[in-house]
Amino acid sequence: MREENPTTRRAVFVAALVVAALTWGSTAKAVEMTFYGNQFFRLVSDQGKVILINPWIKGNKDAPFGIDHFKKGEVDLILATAGHGDDVGQSADIAANTGATVFASGELAAWLAGQIEKKGGSKKQAYGGGPGGRYKLGDVTVQMLQAVHSSGISAENRRYGGIATGYLITFEDGLKVLMAGSTGLTLDLQLFGMRYQPHVALIPIAGRYMMHPDDAAYAAKLLMTDNPNLKTVVPQHFRVKGRPDWMGTPEQFAAEIKNLGLDLEVLSPEIGKTYTLSK
Repeated sequence: MREENPTTRRAVFVAALVVAALTWGSTAKAVEMTFYGNQFFRLVSDQGKVILINPWIKGNKDAPFGIDHFKKGEVDLILATAGHGDDVGQSADIAANTGATVFASGELAAWLAGQIEKKGGSKKQAYGGGPGGRYKLGDVTVQMLQAVHSSGISAENRRYGGIATGYLITFEDGLKVLMAGSTGLTLDLQLFGMRYQPHVALIPIAGRYMMHPDDAAYAAKLLMTDNPNLKTVVPQHFRVKGRPDWMGTPEQFAAEIKNLGLDLEVLSPEIGKTYTLSK
């Protein structure tokens, strides 16, 4: 039996390491974010988990597709911050179509369970919780947070939909994204910065029913309290098509961030464009 040359063995071993490294590199994936108007976001995790936030489609002039856009298996988790039509949106329809779970406040989730079942899904797809409650999606952790806002279920003539919420999403690589929901200015944001230290924050700027751009910029300042991680803020709850006169704009928000002298990147999302989020 011929003995293999040691040099050849080393070469084969090194080649195997290179192939493994290339293979790992091709599957590693950063968190991706796509904006579809108002508060509707699609996030794809490092390992391909798909999360929708406030999927408002029907009546959303900025939504580039219809209710049946997402097919079976294309969505893993839906987060709804309140029972308003532009918050909960078409969560029940999408859950029934795709098999996704909806994570919402207890009362809103209880209502959604019935809606999902009516549309052909299962009641078990609605997962209720309260501030501090967590949902595990593989290696992604989603924690519900309190928000200062109302949550009447529009489809039920403002039936009580529990409390309004935000969410802290911690992805596989440790990236933390804070979705503040439709909140007004509150010192809870300072607490979230100190306790959770998010890297990215999605902050409402609409005004009238929540923070105006100047308060939203101050909210960013609060989130920086004892938080060296926050580098990127994303204005949300604004419209491109059919924007009412009272609604704030990303440009106003960016100007207020500058006025406060905050060292933050303002990522003003364009409809349908995908962005990479990182620490």
